[in-house]
Amino acid sequence: MFINELISYGIYFEFIKDKFLGFDIVGHKSNPVPFLTSHIEYTLFLSLSILMSLFGIFKVNNKILKVILLVFSITMITNLFLTIGRTGQFTLFITSLFLVGIYFRRNWKYIVFSLITLGCIFILAFNFSSNVNTRLTQGYSDIKKVIKEKDYNTSWGIRLSSYIIIPDIIKNEEFNVFFGMGYCEVDKIIQKIHIDKFGKDSSFSGTFGHLHNTYITIFAGLGFVGLFIFLMLWYYLFTIKIDDYYLNYIRYSFLFVVTFGGLSSNLFWQREVMLLSAIFISIIICLTTKNDKEEINA
Repeated sequence: MFINELISYGIYFEFIKDKFLGFDIVGHKSNPVPFLTSHIEYTLFLSLSILMSLFGIFKVNNKILKVILLVFSITMITNLFLTIGRTGQFTLFITSLFLVGIYFRRNWKYIVFSLITLGCIFILAFNFSSNVNTRLTQGYSDIKKVIKEKDYNTSWGIRLSSYIIIPDIIKNEEFNVFFGMGYCEVDKIIQKIHIDKFGKDSSFSGTFGHLHNTYITIFAGLGFVGLFIFLMLWYYLFTIKIDDYYLNYIRYSFLFVVTFGGLSSNLFWQREVMLLSAIFISIIICLTTKNDKEEINA
């Protein structure tokens, strides 16, 4: 993330433009994303890195390392709000609230301090970042269009449409309530549902059946059986015992970021998110498997 940040700030200040060391740059000054496919993945990585660094600030004893982590956290938070990635900003805010509730639930002073800090960060971002201000204002306008005009041809409208078409998914003749449509067919069928419901001239003709929700996509592709298996796995990862305090915090940070990120986008079709998930889920399984072996040997 440190290397990505350097490149991101280089893009923002226009030291780096189309290429860097022969690699194509995805972003630009108004949305300084380095190599990842889009701002969604990049801001998810940023929000997770911020949460991991914040733990170190409070737990590391070395003062120099504390200062380094603090500066790194500030630059990452700033970088997060320089992009147009509302998903990462949302996951940082909501995950922080849940982590505060889990770790500070018996200390109201820390809860109040954490809420004030979060509030100040997002108020400053709204007032000083043109991207945040524009995107939040645009989001409010998009929701008004949905409510007043039933217009879903907006960024938020497209996301809300994923919920609106659930009855159409269930009624579709190619959908099986237990096993879904099958992942090979789901995009094609969803695109047809979108066009039938919102028209050929709508934005949905160019979304190619993409649902902006991980859980609805799993349900559409694999039905109740697939969704139940996924939620069972996720529940297992949330509840399995990890004794190490730091690794337990990392586990919750990762799972909450991905869980809440899945509400605004289909994360598991993105290679970078899949790789990130594979790494952290492997760490969780490895840790818990080691604990089981120790208990058996004992």
